[in-house]
Amino acid sequence: MDWFTLFIIINLIGISSNLDNTTVGIAYGLKKIRFPFWINFIVNLIGFVTALVGVYLGSFISRYISSEEAAWVSFSVLCSIGLFIVYSEYGHQLIFGKKQHIKIQNLGIRQGIFLGFTLSFSNIITGFGAAISNHLFIWPTVISITIWGIITIWLGNKIGKGTISKLLGKYSSLVSGLLFILVAFYQIL
Repeated sequence: MDWFTLFIIINLIGISSNLDNTTVGIAYGLKKIRFPFWINFIVNLIGFVTALVGVYLGSFISRYISSEEAAWVSFSVLCSIGLFIVYSEYGHQLIFGKKQHIKIQNLGIRQGIFLGFTLSFSNIITGFGAAISNHLFIWPTVISITIWGIITIWLGNKIGKGTISKLLGKYSSLVSGLLFILVAFYQIL
């Protein structure tokens, strides 16, 4: 795999695993609450640690399965994440007919830690899937997830204060899920 393809894949993984961060940033921006950099740093420090756990777990397991099996495991994990994200946002609402509303409050250290863990569960699975497909992706994947985590919260907060927030906020989960599925299919090609 050439460096450009690797660069694209790692950035797609970073972006797709953090589009939910954009939604959080938008939610705070819509309420005119600024998302401070130090809170963003805490959230993504937790994301860094959880992604690291995921890639090392995936790297360990990849020693015991073939590269073809690893590609299918990676496909299954990443595709499942994408489908789960789309279902969580759209399917659940269609089946049960209601959407939960989250009360937004000002940001402090407790909210930052809570958001960090809440937004980072997918990082474990994303890191796992990326490491299973290629154990050389460990550090680039973790760094990509962390950097894109910071960028997407900041960008979402800026967009939330802007005019296109309703459009992106409504479709960010769909885009995130489809990016995961796209990366999943690339793993088996």
